[in-house]
Amino acid sequence: MYANYRPATLLDLGDYGDITTEGEFIRFGNILTDYPSLKDDVVPGMESIGSAQHFFASCNPRGKTFSDITTDIPTPAGCSPKLGWDIKKDQHIALIMINANHHKIKYEGHLHKFIQNLPELADKVVVTKVYRCSAYAKLITNHGKSSQVYAGFKDNNNSAPSTSNSAVSSSGVDQAWQTFSQIGNWNTGAHPSSSSLYTPLVTIRQIRPKGPTTRYHDPIPPPITDEEEMQDYILPWGDLDEHGDEIN
Repeated sequence: MYANYRPATLLDLGDYGDITTEGEFIRFGNILTDYPSLKDDVVPGMESIGSAQHFFASCNPRGKTFSDITTDIPTPAGCSPKLGWDIKKDQHIALIMINANHHKIKYEGHLHKFIQNLPELADKVVVTKVYRCSAYAKLITNHGKSSQVYAGFKDNNNSAPSTSNSAVSSSGVDQAWQTFSQIGNWNTGAHPSSSSLYTPLVTIRQIRPKGPTTRYHDPIPPPITDEEEMQDYILPWGDLDEHGDEIN
């Protein structure tokens, strides 16, 4: 999955384009809008999360998610959820979403077969799954530092839309969000809970053109099934060092 560089810039199923070296999605169009007949064949739809709040937390190299803070989190009363983690040196990312819904293209294989015949889309990126939410809080921690971090959300249906970057080493306030971190910036946004106006997390796939006709002694690739998932998009940068900088 790919963390949307600008969560307030909405991404939708079928959006295609390029990703810059800064991580920003540049939208060229939407495959489901450009080819309306395709929509019935790939069956885009919404998947219930099962909870009004949903969160992700990264894992360390051993695959263990960093621990929830067991002590009381010092956010104001009335916040729900109140989530915190005890960060131990490795660089981590945490994402909290409110009123989250998961939208996805069910038959990626059918989409793959269709766009293989569109050479103008070769090597573009296409969105096949997307999380939408009415509020989010995202934190990317600094490498090699330890600290407790937390975020609390106080629902207020009358709140006006807002986005902010919480200051390092201080509590951040974004109307509905109360956050704290000494090892990175909380990036937050909040809309009225009846809306789903942020897309902080998406699945992006690589659009690859159909290969040349195989010679008689080349193995014939198996046919693509409708349920088969497309290949993940290869991000336009190389290996990164422990600080997130590209290794030359």
